[in-house]
Amino acid sequence: PLSLAGECSAFKERFMQCLRDSGYESGACRQRAMAYLECRMERQLMANEPLEKLGFKDLIDEKSEAKPEK
Repeated sequence: PLSLAGECSAFKERFMQCLRDSGYESGACRQRAMAYLECRMERQLMANEPLEKLGFKDLIDEKSEAKPEK
């Protein structure tokens, strides 16, 4: 079984891979950064912050337009 810290490591890896592929252009990897933070918050590995406050408001707007709220 994965340790709690390991549960989100796949998201972190994808984010790091994206950074490497984009020449460390973090703007290109914001979708992956957001997914990683969501994973950490879901597992109480970090304080639950509204993603808007973490700087992802534009991505959330896109997401909510793409699919209805659950």
